[in-house]
Amino acid sequence: MHPPSLPHVPPSVCPAIPNHTGKYISMLRKLFAPLALGIAGIALTAAAVHADLPAAYWSHPAATEGASPHDWQAIERDLSPEACAQCHAAQFADWKASMHARAFSPGLIGQFPQQDLSDNNDCLKCHAPLAEQKYKDMKQLTASLKLKLQQQQGFNSDAELRNSHLPLRHAGVTCAACHVRGWQRFGPPQRNTGRSGKIDGPAHGGFTGSKEFEQSQFCASCHQFPEEYAINGKPLENTMEEWKQSRFASEGVHCQSCHMPDRKHLFKGIHDPATVREGLDIASGIDHGTASLSIASIRIGHAFPTYVTPKVTVSIEALDAQGNVLKQKEWEIGRHVAYDNGWQEISDTRMLPGEKRSYELAALPSQARSVRFRVDVIPDNFYKGLYRDLLDEGLQGDAGRLILLAQDGAEQNDYQLYEHEEPFDGFEHYRKH
Repeated sequence: MHPPSLPHVPPSVCPAIPNHTGKYISMLRKLFAPLALGIAGIALTAAAVHADLPAAYWSHPAATEGASPHDWQAIERDLSPEACAQCHAAQFADWKASMHARAFSPGLIGQFPQQDLSDNNDCLKCHAPLAEQKYKDMKQLTASLKLKLQQQQGFNSDAELRNSHLPLRHAGVTCAACHVRGWQRFGPPQRNTGRSGKIDGPAHGGFTGSKEFEQSQFCASCHQFPEEYAINGKPLENTMEEWKQSRFASEGVHCQSCHMPDRKHLFKGIHDPATVREGLDIASGIDHGTASLSIASIRIGHAFPTYVTPKVTVSIEALDAQGNVLKQKEWEIGRHVAYDNGWQEISDTRMLPGEKRSYELAALPSQARSVRFRVDVIPDNFYKGLYRDLLDEGLQGDAGRLILLAQDGAEQNDYQLYEHEEPFDGFEHYRKH
C-alpha cells in the first residue's frame, strides 16, 4: 500500500483548484462529512470477518471503553507510545520514524481553526483514530496549536516516560490506535506458534491474536474511500480496490508484506526512495538517435502512485558539450483532480501493477554530446499548492506559523529516484546514418 503514505489526506485538504481555498474547504465539508461515516462502514465490515476482533474495532475505536482492570500497574494502563516502548522497543524504534508517527502534523492542525470541532474530529478519524484522541472543545484545539509549535514531535524519541503534558492525539496513529480496544490488547497471531484467539501472558492480561492484522482489509479504514464518493469512477483513495485487481491479491501478498516486512512497524511508502526503487524496474538507453527510458511497476500492488497528492516526473534531456540543454521532454505520472462546479478528474497517468511504459526523445540534435535521464518524485505535490494558497489568503497566528512549518517540510521531501547520463556523439551518429 501507501502513507503514507504515505499518510491519508484529511477532508479539509483534499485537492481542488488553486487560489479557491475558502470555496473548496466549504464544499469539502459537505462532501466529506458523510464520507467519514462511509469509511467507518468499510472498517466495520472488515472487522467482522474475524470473530477475534470486536465488531466495532474501526467504526468506534475506543481504547479505554468499559471497566478498567483494577489489578493492572500504571504502565499497563498508559496508552502512550513511550509506555509501549518499555517492552516493545524494536517496534517503537521503527514506528517513531514512520509517517504514522507524524500523522498529527503541522499541515493538518494548521487548518483546524478554520473549521468547526466536528470537522476537525472527522480528520482525526484517520490521523489520530482513538476516541481518546478526539477534541472535547475548541479550548483543547487552541492548546494543541501552541503545543505543536513548542514541540513538533508528539512523543519522546528516547521513550522516557516524562512528558505527560503531551496529549495522546499528538502521537498520531500510535500503538494503541491499532492494538488496544476496551483496555484489551490485540495483534497478529503469535509469531512462534501461529496461535490466534485469546493468548494468556504476564503483561496486561495477555492479548488476542487475529489474522486480520496480516490482511489488507485491516488497512482499508483509512486507505480506501467508499465507491459513492468516486470521481470518474474512482474514489480519491482507492488503494484497496487497486490491490484487489492486481496479481498480488490472488497471490496472497498483502499490504503488510511490503509496508510491514517481518512485522516491522516501518510503514514506508512514497516518501522513501529505497522503497519506491524496490517496486520499479527503470532502464534507459539510446538507439538510432532516439533516447528512451522505461519504467515497469513490477513489485507495487496498487497504482503508482496510489493517491492524488504525489507527482512523479520523467525527463529526457539532450545536452551539448557544455551541459546546456538542446532538446528536452517531460512527462508526469500521477492523478490530478480539481473542484470547479463539481469534482473533475483532470488527468490520471498513474501506472497500474504490472504495467510497463516507455518514454522517448526522438531525433536527438547533431550537436548533442550526452543525454540525461531523470525520474523525480514530489511526494507532497498537492500539499505544496494548498499551503501556498492558505498563506496567500493571509492565514496568520499560530495556525499560519504551523502551515509555514508544513510548507518547509513538504519542500524538503522531494527526491531524485533515478538519474543517468549517457554519452552521445550526435555528429558522428548522423554522419554514419
